[in-house]
Amino acid sequence: MTKEEALQRKGGDEDDDEGMISLDSSFFVDRNYELTEFTFGSNSLQLLCLRSASTDYDLTGQLVWPGAVLMNNYLSNHAEILSGRSVIELGSGIGITGILCSRFCKEVVLTDHNDEVLEIIRKNIELEASRRNQNLPGLTAKKLEWGNREHIQQILQTHHSGFDIVLGADIYILFEHFMSHVCHLTFFL
Repeated sequence: MTKEEALQRKGGDEDDDEGMISLDSSFFVDRNYELTEFTFGSNSLQLLCLRSASTDYDLTGQLVWPGAVLMNNYLSNHAEILSGRSVIELGSGIGITGILCSRFCKEVVLTDHNDEVLEIIRKNIELEASRRNQNLPGLTAKKLEWGNREHIQQILQTHHSGFDIVLGADIYILFEHFMSHVCHLTFFL
């Protein structure tokens, strides 16, 4: 988006009385996603992601973090633990773990709280469906802000028996936040 487009969307004027420029928040969102190939065992995924981190802490889900790579290597080598299971992934980012799991599971729900990140997850689900040349009804993306009972209830309305496995990689930066959210995980089991 150009500077002029951002000014128009926000209704601002560069030469207003206060000398302030009002920019639409989307001006700062990096959407320069690259199609990137990831290999875990014999499984290859092609997904859209950023190559470097966003400066916005809330958009950390636009790239792949080391914990997801480690978890995916483990899951690829132990796929039998996923066979026929239902999985919910918390803080799915670009969807790399959930999409890998969908190759072995009966059902996978990828979640994130950020709408921008959910958009890239949905695009990556479409890419995977196209690559497999099939519809993937067991692979979905849902909004989930941890602790938000409305979001939890919306997910459980279509998955009333919960999930067999709850996954999450690189979802906590500060351990102090973990304990305040861990009780919400039991809703999904």
